[in-house]
Order: sequence, then structure tokens, then C-alpha cells
Amino acid sequence: MDVVFTIVSRNYAAQAKVLMRSLAAAEPDAVRVVVAADGPLPDLAPFARVIEAGETGAPIGPMSVYYDALELNTAIKPHAFRHLLAEPAVTSVTYLDPDIFVYGPLTPAREGLAQAPLALIPHLTRPLTGDASPSDHTILTSGAYNLGFLAARRTSEIFALMDWWAEKCRFDCRVDFANGLFTDQKWMDLAPGLVSDVAILRNPGLDIAYWNLEGRTLAHGPQGWRVNGQPLGFFHFSGFDPRRGDVLSKHQDRIVVVPDSPLAKLLDDYAQALIENGHDAASEIAYGYATFPSGRPVSRAMRRRALRAAQAGEGFDDGLCSAVEAWMDAPEPLAAVDGLPDITREMDQVWRDDAEAAARFPRDSLEGRLAFHAWFADRADTRPASAAAAASRLEVWRAGARRAAAWPQAEPPWTGAASEVIGWVSQPPQGALPRAAAGMLAARADLRARFAEGPPEDLLAWLLGPEAEAGRFAPELLDGPTLLDLSQDQAPLLEATRFARAASGELSPLKLQISAGYGVAVRAQWPDVLRQAVRGEGDRLVSSLSSPYPFPRVLLRIWDSRPDLQRLFGLHTVIGRLAYLRWLIGGGLREYDIEPDGLPVALTHSLVFRLARLSVRGAHAPGRRPNRSRAAAVVVVPHRTPAMADWPSGVLICEAGSGRLRRPDGAPVGPAEVDIVVFGACPGFVAADAQILVAQGVSWRRAAAVWSAAALAALADDHPAWGFVDEVWSDAPAATTRPRPVDILSADLPLQAQLAELMAS
Repeated sequence: MDVVFTIVSRNYAAQAKVLMRSLAAAEPDAVRVVVAADGPLPDLAPFARVIEAGETGAPIGPMSVYYDALELNTAIKPHAFRHLLAEPAVTSVTYLDPDIFVYGPLTPAREGLAQAPLALIPHLTRPLTGDASPSDHTILTSGAYNLGFLAARRTSEIFALMDWWAEKCRFDCRVDFANGLFTDQKWMDLAPGLVSDVAILRNPGLDIAYWNLEGRTLAHGPQGWRVNGQPLGFFHFSGFDPRRGDVLSKHQDRIVVVPDSPLAKLLDDYAQALIENGHDAASEIAYGYATFPSGRPVSRAMRRRALRAAQAGEGFDDGLCSAVEAWMDAPEPLAAVDGLPDITREMDQVWRDDAEAAARFPRDSLEGRLAFHAWFADRADTRPASAAAAASRLEVWRAGARRAAAWPQAEPPWTGAASEVIGWVSQPPQGALPRAAAGMLAARADLRARFAEGPPEDLLAWLLGPEAEAGRFAPELLDGPTLLDLSQDQAPLLEATRFARAASGELSPLKLQISAGYGVAVRAQWPDVLRQAVRGEGDRLVSSLSSPYPFPRVLLRIWDSRPDLQRLFGLHTVIGRLAYLRWLIGGGLREYDIEPDGLPVALTHSLVFRLARLSVRGAHAPGRRPNRSRAAAVVVVPHRTPAMADWPSGVLICEAGSGRLRRPDGAPVGPAEVDIVVFGACPGFVAADAQILVAQGVSWRRAAAVWSAAALAALADDHPAWGFVDEVWSDAPAATTRPRPVDILSADLPLQAQLAELMAS
């Protein structure tokens, strides 16, 4: 008994149905089988016996984690051969890809199997000349034989071959040209040496496709379809889309379909057959193993990381379950470095797969690792859930880096109302560091490790760059003399921009200058004196170019530096200036890191600018700062916990680890005016936490702290932390001589009671 089978995912059900119908007409005595790779195919039952891929003995669970659709379908093949050949009365098994149409009996294949236990069809029987694709080199990397067809007899050496092939496909059935692999296909290059004999079928009517049609003559007449005068056995429509019937295959540019030619008719007939058999609906069905149960797509990097783990013995027998998703988002142990933020397993694989990223982001330095985090979050291929998992690694690291130390210089505490302590922070310090920077240094071990022994300018550059952009430092709190020094020496401001834009790679001097003044300065909310220091005359309008919109000099500097822009946009004409504005809005502002909010209002509020922004797809639009809201309280905690979702709606939560301001349900919130701020961390963090609130636009009337009795006992009366609070809530009474009132946490006050539980945990 002869069996002919195919393997198919649900989105290729129409192709499989057409194949089975053509087989029924051309080979009515053959047993037809469809192996369903990623889910049931009930519509195919009338045309063939349908079996689930797991019934073949293939390890579908693990392979569904680390193989994509093409890889999984091809990895099943040796298992299906072995399973079908073992069935009673089966003498031979032939595999055909689902996108094949059989036009005549498979007599040449049976004749080949009469002479040898294995039959293969070579990709080429003549060289491919010229530079078109595919080429001889393409075929060399893909494999000598096209495994859209394979036929085998039931012999012991074939079972041995299938055992070997199945083992190779366990981990090495992947598209990996760099390592000499192309799914299951390349392995069959070795088959002629592994079995006693192989029938190489060179019949011009077999497996006709885009790679071998050149040099062959296709014709249609009273005797049906013929190739070089011989009957057409089967045509392989690899890469064909019935919605583009004039294109033979998306994989090639060698064959041009001439209208009204025999090839055009063949393609049209096949396209109609696919459409009539439900192609439009089937093609929309998603791959069954494309997502986790949460709906999150499985990225290529995730599959490659899982493959490495499986090769090392990790078990994925349950397939794409929630546990595997959590495993992907967990820290990569092979990339762990003490004192540096972790990266997820997916991030690690992206870094390994991207040679440019590996070269740009050395992971043994904090700058390199933080820049890699920023680059990964901004990648077009990074899904929101992956970016969130990466961000959580940073938050954990920042929480660990929040280790309080002594205030780095002698500063008497503020003794007035805590709502006015911000004025004290902004006054000139007694020591070398601005008070705002000193508070950050006292709270963050990572900053102390990097900047405590260096010049203050290095610390200020970091604070003005990444920390201010993330909302964890408020540049407006720098004192006047410090701002004056920074405005007279651009070096720290440009260094702050390098820190903030490290993920973008090395910037040209012009891009660095523009990014500092119009990008980082806007997002980090630098005071005007610092913005203007790096902008220079960039905001000055060029009077000779004022029509049809106000033209600031910074835009002229970009145009002057780019011969290509000078060729494209003649600024001496109104049409040229309008075209240049559209280029800027469509991508130029983003390329030079210009925030529209940072450009002169005369330009961004002009009618021409607003109309141009509406007419350009993907325009870089100005951001909108939310309106100031009111709330009863803000509680500053290291991280928001699930239990906080039940807190009163009038209470906002500030996550000190990430610098985010949220409602109890987790929704982000903008600037707010509140009655009371409650600092829910140890005294050494208060100065840094207050800056987060200022950076987020929060103002308050009074402030309290939740400090344990142990923290109070260790806190000197002259510690600057006292100046940031009006009162302290504690789990034990303290001496009445302390600089601020100390109250016992009371179970009668809901917020205090919840904070007591928080402190106890």
C-alpha cells in the first residue's frame, strides 16, 4: 500500500485541500494523509485521513516553544515518515508539500523506489546563470535536494535513516544559514552516503518550481500540461500568493510571468482552486503556537533562547505555558554581574543575535548595560510585555541601589514647614555638591560607587541626563551658582546628553548639540538658563526665511550640514521651505532628537506647522503635559504592590524605584496638588524621593514620614531628612525632644494602619 502525505498548519488548509483533491484524481489508489501541525483540521476529513502531529511521536511540546511555523512543520517530517512506514501493509510513503498540485500519476517516483529505498529530486539539473535570484549560491545554502518531495520504501535502513534524521531535527531543524542549516532539508544532502542507494529523479515534469523552471518549456494542449514535451507530474507553487497571480513566487525575481502565457494560465487555475477551497479565510488563521496563553507573541529571540536551553537539558514538555513566559522574563543567569542591572533571557538572546548591539553595548559596564536596556526598549521588534519585563529588571536593580548612607557634606536641616523645604534645597550649599545632588548621592549606592570620588560635574551630568529624563531628579532644584557654572561650561551638559542618548550610539557634534538643547533639555525639564546655554542662537528666527512659517536658525543649521537636503529642498523658494518642513515633521525632528515642544512657539503654533503635522503620516507631534489634578495624599513607596489597588482613590502612589506616579489601580497620573505627602521609606531616601515628586510636578501642603523605631533611634537630630517632614509616624513612641513630632501608628486611621502593615512587611 502506497501512502502520500503532507504536513500543514491551519493557515495552509486550503493548499492541503487542493493537494488532496488533485491526488485523488491523479493517484486514486494511494492512501492520502494530512498531518495537522498546530491544531485540528476538520474540513480536510472528507479528502484525507487527518492525524495530529503529536500522534507521530514528534515532541511537539518542546518544539512548539523553540521552533517557528516553518521549522516545526519540517521537524515533524521524519517522525511522520517513521510513523506511517510502521503501519501494517504500508510499502512506501511519499511526502509532498501542501503547496503542490499533482497533475498526473507519480509513476516516476514509484519507478525510482523500485530501484532504490529512497527517492529525491534535486533542486537543479542545470546551472543558474546571471545575478537573478535564486542563484546557484542560494541553492547551495538551501540544500541540494528539494524536500517538498521525498519518497521512501519500508526497509530497515530507511527506519535507521529516519531515526537519525529525527534526532537531527530535534534541535537543528532551523533556518540558520550562518551555521549551514536550513530546516530539515540540508540534512538530506548526506542521505546518498547513508543508505545503500538513492534514486535521483531528474524527470523534467517533477517538482517544477521557480528554482528550476528557467530553461524548461511549459505547454498546455489536448494532452494536458507538459514540460519539455513530457507530462507534468506535479508543480510546486512555493511562495505563490493567489491574490498576486502575476507573480510566480515571492522568493524569486528570475521568472517573469508573461500575460496569456501557459505559466499565467497555470497560476490562474491554481489561484482559483485555492480561493474556491477557502484560502481567504484559512490564510487569516494565526499559527497555533505563535503566542503564550496571555496572548503575548513569541519572539524569534525567545525561540532561540529556548532552543539553547533545550539543548542544555531544559524541559519544555508543557509547551508555551505561562511558566515558560515567566522563564523568558526572568534574569539571564549567564549575564549576571554584581552591581549591574539584570537583563532578561530574551534580552540576552537579542544581544547575542545582533552583532552591532553586542559591539555597541558592553555589558560589563553600567553605561553599556543601561544603554542596552534603553536600546532594547526602543526596538521596533520589542513587544510591550518584553519592554515591561526589561523595565522590571531595572526597577529591581534601582531598588537594590537605594542604600542610604551619610549625607556627603555637613548641612543643618531645614526647620520650617516641610512644604518650603524645596526652597532650602535650591539654596547654595555649604559643601562642594548642590543639595539636590547630595540628597541623591546619600540615597543611591550606584551613584556613590561611580561618582563619589570624581569631580561634581560628572555626577551632575548623570543626574541631568538619564535621571532627570526618567523623572528621578529635578534640575529646577539646582542652586543659582551651580546653574550659572553649568551655563558657562557646556561640557557637563553635552556629557549629560551622551549619557541620556547612549543607546543611539556615537552622535556627531551637531546632533549632540541639537539633542542637548532641543531633546534632552526638554524631556529632562532643564531650566531655561541651561537650555539657552546649549542652544545658542538656535531659537533666533531667520528673517529672510520667515514665509510661509517662522524659521528658527536651528533648522537652518541642519540644512547647512546636509548636502542631500540642500539638493532636495531649495530654501530660496516657498515650495522648497514647505517641503523641508514636511520632511522635518515626518522624521527629521526625530532623527535630530528635537522635541516639538522645545521649538519656538512662533513656529509650532503657526497655522502652517499645524496643517503640515496633520498632513504627514507618522508626524513627530508635540507632547502634552497633563493638567494638574488634586488628590488627598501621595504615598512614596519603593514599589507598588497588588494590595495597594484597594487603597482609596484619593491616594496617589509614587514608585521611588522607577520614578512613576500612579493611581492605586496602576494607571499613570500627571502633575498633582496634594494635601499631604507620606514618605514610606527610610530617612536616607527622603531627599531623593522629594525630588521625584518635584520632577513629576507634585506640590504639597505638609509631609509625614513612616519611620520605624530603629530608624528613629539611628537618626541624628541634625540629619537633613528632618527638614523634609512635618511629623513622623512610627511603630513605637520616640523621645519628645526629637526635631519633629512623632506619633504612634494608629489602627484607627486607615492610611496609617495600611502603612503600618507595609512597614511590617
